[in-house]
Amino acid sequence: MRSGNAMPSLAAIRAFLRSFVVPCLVGLAGGYGFHRLGMPAAWMSGALVAATVAALAGLRIRVPDPISRAMFLLMGVVLGSAVTPETLRLMVTWPVSMAGLAILVPAIVAAITVYLVRVERYDRETAFYASVPGALSYVMALALTSKADARVVAVIQSFRLVLLMAVLPGLISVAGLGSGGTRVIGGTGPGHWYDFPLLFALSVSCGLGMERLRVPGGATVGAMLASAILHGTGLVTSSIPEMVMIVGFVVMGVLIAERFAGTSLIEIRQLLRASVAAFVIGTAISILLALVVAWITGLQVGKVVLAYAPGGIEAMAILAFLLDMDPAFVGAHHIVRFLGIALLLPVTVRLFLGPQPGP
Repeated sequence: MRSGNAMPSLAAIRAFLRSFVVPCLVGLAGGYGFHRLGMPAAWMSGALVAATVAALAGLRIRVPDPISRAMFLLMGVVLGSAVTPETLRLMVTWPVSMAGLAILVPAIVAAITVYLVRVERYDRETAFYASVPGALSYVMALALTSKADARVVAVIQSFRLVLLMAVLPGLISVAGLGSGGTRVIGGTGPGHWYDFPLLFALSVSCGLGMERLRVPGGATVGAMLASAILHGTGLVTSSIPEMVMIVGFVVMGVLIAERFAGTSLIEIRQLLRASVAAFVIGTAISILLALVVAWITGLQVGKVVLAYAPGGIEAMAILAFLLDMDPAFVGAHHIVRFLGIALLLPVTVRLFLGPQPGP
C-alpha cells in the first residue's frame, strides 16, 4: 500500500519538473542571454523566445494554475509600484487617447480580415475572429461556437502576441519612441517593516476579488490597483526584490510560450505567413494612430504605441513597466478595449457574419 501511494506522487513530481521547471530553466537561460546582449525587456522577452522555440521543438510546457495565478498577482504588485503623482497629473489627457480606441479596433479588424480573406483565402468567420486584437480567451469562446477554424484562430492570435512581446520592445527602442532606456529592476531604497505584509494582504485580496468579479485580467488589475494606491499615497515605499521580479518575468515568458506547446512545426509553417502579416498589419495601424494621438495630446509616442498594441492586458502593461512607460496608462487602455470588445463583439458578429450556430 505504501509503495502504491508513493508512485503517483513520484510521477507528479517528475511531470512537474519536466513540464514546468525545465521550461523555466530554458526561459531563464534565454532571459540571461538577452540581458547580456542589452536587449530591452530582456528577462521576459528572452524567456519567451527561448521557451517558445523549445515548445515548437517538442518540449512539453505546463504552468500549474496556482503558480500562474501567483505570477499574475505578482505582476500586478510590480506594475502598481510604478504609479507616481505624474501619472495622476497626466490622466486628464487619457480621454483623447481612449477615444482613439474607437477608431483603432475597427480599423485593425477590417484590415486583417480583408487580408486573410483575399490573400490567404480563409473563410470570413475564421478571418474575422483571427483579426480581433487581444481578448484571446473571450474571442476563442465565441469562435468555438461558430463555423470558424478555431485552430487557425488560436495560432494566429498566439503568434501575434509572441511577436509583439519579442519584437515590440526592440522596435520602440530602435525607433527612439521610448524614454531612452529600460527600468532598473528593484531600484528603490528600503522601506518600512510593514510594507510587504500590507502590500501582500491588500494586493492579493483585491486581485482575487477582481478575479471573482470576472474583471478582465482581474488578478493583475486588482493587485495593480491596490499596489498603485499604496505606492501613490506613500504608504508603501518598498519595491519587490530584484530576484523575485526576475523570476516573475521569466515565468510570465514561459506562460505565454505555453500556448505553443503541442503545436507542430508543420502547423506553424502553414500559418506563418498569415500570422506575420496579421502582426505587421495590426502593429502598423497601431503605430500610425499612436503617432496622431501623441501629436494631438503631447503624450509620449512609445507608451501610446503600447496602449494601442494588439496584445493582452497583462503582457502589454508589463512591457510598459519594463520600458519605463507608465503601465497604469497602458493597462487602463487595454482594459477599456477589452470591455468594448466584450460588449460589442457579439453584436458585430451578428451584423457581419449573420446568425451563428449554437454550441
